[in-house]
Amino acid sequence: MNKTYKCYSLLVGLLPFAVFAQDPFAEMGMSMEDLYGDEEFVSIATGTKKAIHKAPSVATVITSDDIKKMAANNVHEIIETVTGIHAYPSKLNRMNPSYSIRGLHTDQNPQVLVLVNGVRTTYEFTGAKWNVFDVGVNLIERIEIIKGPGSAVYGADAYSGVINIITKTSDNGFENNLGAKVGSFKTKSAWINYGQKDEDYSYTVNSQWQTTDGDHNRIVDQDLLSIMGLTDLSLAPGPLDTKHEYMDLHFDGRYKNFYTNLWYLDIEGGTGAGAAQALTDKDYTKSTQYFVQLGYKKELSDKFRIDVKGFAQKYDSETYFQIFPPGYKDGNGTLFTKGYIGVTILEDTNYGSSLTGYYTPNNEHNLRLELGFKYSEENSDELKNFGAGVLTGDEVEQDDTLVSVKGTPGIFIGDNDRKLSYLSIQDEWAFANDWELTAGIRYDNYSDFGSTINPRLALVWQTSYNLTTKFLYGSAFRAPSFGELYASNNPVLLGNPDLNPEKIKTYEVALDYRPNFDWQINVNIFKYFATDLFKYEPQSDGTVQLQNTQKQNGLGLEVDAAWEITPSIKSKLGLALQSSEYAQGAKVADAPQKSVNWQLGWAIGNDWHLNLHNRWILDRSREVGDNRKKISDYSISDLTALYTLNDKVELSFSCKNLFDKKAFEPSGPRIPGDYPLETRGFWLSLNYAID
Repeated sequence: MNKTYKCYSLLVGLLPFAVFAQDPFAEMGMSMEDLYGDEEFVSIATGTKKAIHKAPSVATVITSDDIKKMAANNVHEIIETVTGIHAYPSKLNRMNPSYSIRGLHTDQNPQVLVLVNGVRTTYEFTGAKWNVFDVGVNLIERIEIIKGPGSAVYGADAYSGVINIITKTSDNGFENNLGAKVGSFKTKSAWINYGQKDEDYSYTVNSQWQTTDGDHNRIVDQDLLSIMGLTDLSLAPGPLDTKHEYMDLHFDGRYKNFYTNLWYLDIEGGTGAGAAQALTDKDYTKSTQYFVQLGYKKELSDKFRIDVKGFAQKYDSETYFQIFPPGYKDGNGTLFTKGYIGVTILEDTNYGSSLTGYYTPNNEHNLRLELGFKYSEENSDELKNFGAGVLTGDEVEQDDTLVSVKGTPGIFIGDNDRKLSYLSIQDEWAFANDWELTAGIRYDNYSDFGSTINPRLALVWQTSYNLTTKFLYGSAFRAPSFGELYASNNPVLLGNPDLNPEKIKTYEVALDYRPNFDWQINVNIFKYFATDLFKYEPQSDGTVQLQNTQKQNGLGLEVDAAWEITPSIKSKLGLALQSSEYAQGAKVADAPQKSVNWQLGWAIGNDWHLNLHNRWILDRSREVGDNRKKISDYSISDLTALYTLNDKVELSFSCKNLFDKKAFEPSGPRIPGDYPLETRGFWLSLNYAID
C-alpha cells in the first residue's frame, strides 16, 4: 500500500464525520456562534478578516497571551510551536534560523515569506528573510501563519508558507506596559508598549532591546581546521558564537483616514561556526533596517472601500569574517599574520506603492482587487586581504589591510536592480448557505526574469454546526534572488541570469471538527509538486552553475487537537507526518518526517499559571553522499510559571530545556559532530501595566 493511498484512506475514514455528524447544539437551543464565539480571526489567508474555521487555507494564530505563557526568548521559538514547522540553524548561512515547512527548505530558506505588519523582510541577495532577524517578542500582538502557497495574494516567495508578525497597536486593544527580563547566557531585555486612542486619531510606540552572549556550552569538538590537521590554529573544541543583540522600534499613527507606520530594527550577532566552518570569536554580522509607510483608507460607500499606500525601505548589512585565524597559510604559501579576512557589505533599497479596493455588492460576494509596483536596488562592496584583485600570489606575508574589490571581477556580486508590477483579483463567493468558494489569481511581472501567474481555489463547506471541510488548491512561485542570478566571481559556483522562478502546486483537504465545547480537532492532508527548483549542475567549462533542473514531491498529514480537560487545565497536541523526496528518489535532507508538539496549561487559582511545552523532532535524513551516522532524534521540554501579583505587576519564570537534554541539529561535514542546541537555562521577567 503506497503512502498516497494510506493518506487518502485516512481521509475517507474521516469523511463520515462530515456526512453524519450530529448537531447536539441545535437540540440544546444553541447556535454555531456559541461554539465558535471566541474564535480568532485571520486576515493573512485572503487579505480580509475571516474566522479561522472559515479561512480558505490552513491557518494558525498565535496570540500575545500564548506568547506570554511560553515566555519565548525569540520569535523563532514561537513559530516552531506550529504543527508542521521546524526552526533549525542553517548549515550555510551563519546558523541563522531557517523554517522547514512540510519538507520544503534550503539553507538560505527563501521558500517562506516572513512579514512584519505586512512588511516584507526579504533580502534581495538571497531571496530569504534578512541575514539576522528577530522581533521583540514582548511587542507582538499576534502571529498569523498559513502553511501552503500564498502567491495568489502575496506574490513571490509565499511558497511553502507565509508568516505575518503583527505588533501591538492602540487599535488592537493592548494594555500599556513596560517590562524587563534577565537570565541565562547573560540575557538582558527591556521593553515598552505605549499608545493612545481617540475618535479621530491613535498612535502607538513599541520598543524592545535585548542582548545575550549565547550559550558557551554549545561545544563543537571538531571544525574545518582540525579536520585539515591544523589543530594548532583551530579553536575546537570550542563554543559556537551565538551572541545576539537587537533594538526593535515601531511607531503606528492614524489620523482620520490617514495612517503611517515607521519601523527601525538594528541587530548584531555572531556567525555561529564561522564563514568556512572554522570556529572564531572575531566575526560579527550586523544589519540596520528603516521603513516608512504612508497610507489612506476610505469607505467610499457601504459597498466599496479603498486602501492606498506607499513605502520606502532601506536595509544595510555588513559582515566581518575572520575566515581563518592568524598564522594561516594559503595554497601559495602566503602567511596571514592577522588572519584571512573578508568584509561583505550589501545595501537594499526598496520603494513601492499599491492600491487595494474591496467591493461587496451583496451578501454573496466579497471582491478584492490590488494593483502594485515595487522597485528594488542592491549595492554591494567587498573588502578583503586575500584573493584576486588583492594579492599577486608572490607575497610571503599579508597583514590585515583590507582592499575594496568593488567594480572588479573579484567581487562576489555587482550592483543590481529590478522592477516589479503586479495585479491580483479575488472573490469570496458564498453561493449557498453552507458553501463558500474563494477564487483568486495574481499576475507578477519582473524586469529581470519575466512574468508569472498564480491562481488559487478554496471550497469551504460548513458541513454541520461542528464540522468544516475545506478543499484547497494553490500555486506559488519563488523568484530567483540577485545572488542566484548574478553571482559571478566564484570560479566554481556561478549564478545564472537565465533562471526561471521555482514553482509549486499544492492540493489539500482540511477538516475542522468540534464535537463539543471541550474539544477541537483539525486534520489536513496535503500533496505538493515542486518543479523548476534550482540545482547546481556541472558545465562544460568545469564550473558549476544553477539550473532549473530539480523536482520535489511531498505528501503529509497534520493533526491538531485541543482539549479543555477542566476549566483550568487545557491541553494541545500537534502531530505532523510528511514525506518529501526529490525526483531521483532521495529524501530531502534535514527535514523531520515526524514531529510532535504538546502543551499543557494549568491555571492555579487566579494568580498562577503553569505551562509545559514538549517537542519531539524525529526521522531526519543526511544529504546524499554524507555518510556520517544518522541524525539523532531529540525531545526538549520547557516550563513556564506566571504569577499575577496584582492588577499592575506580573512575574514570569521560565526554564528552557528543562531536563538538560543533549540535542543536535545537522551541520555540514566540516562540523562532523552537528550543532549542539542550547543547554538548560533560566529566565525571570517582570511586566508592569502603566496608565
